[in-house]
Amino acid sequence: MNFLNYFYFKNSSSKLIILLSILGLLPFIFGLVDLLLNRDNLFFVINLQKYYGSIILTFLGAVYWGIILNDSNKNFITEKVKTFVIFWSIIPSLWSGLILIFSHNITIIILALCFIIVQFVDEFIIKYFKFPNWYLFLRRSLTIFVISILIFSYFLLEKFD
Repeated sequence: MNFLNYFYFKNSSSKLIILLSILGLLPFIFGLVDLLLNRDNLFFVINLQKYYGSIILTFLGAVYWGIILNDSNKNFITEKVKTFVIFWSIIPSLWSGLILIFSHNITIIILALCFIIVQFVDEFIIKYFKFPNWYLFLRRSLTIFVISILIFSYFLLEKFD
């Protein structure tokens, strides 16, 4: 199946969401390129992958906060699932805060593990809500890309430390 045929767009906002999601990978790429090319004199004074990744991780949790407030199917969802989703929506931001507190390079691997956990939870939770058909495929693709960059960045940092 052709990659682009997987996405079925009913409106232009779907196209915009996908475009912005893909463009959202650029800070990860810029941070990695900076590590590769400017190791001794980094352009970014912070580990861009770590800080930007923490922001994105927080956003991925916050998506569920918005969904539980606005989803038209929430009346058909059990209170137990609603409670889980509400608590889940803040967990990634708490993880991000902890990741940013510590300066050790291992936090980049922990961040990658957090992205994996968020993806697994998405795979489970998505069946309770109305998401477009293309959303889960997009999330899987972006998560694989982000995790790969984070792991590669970790090994680059370990190699040069």
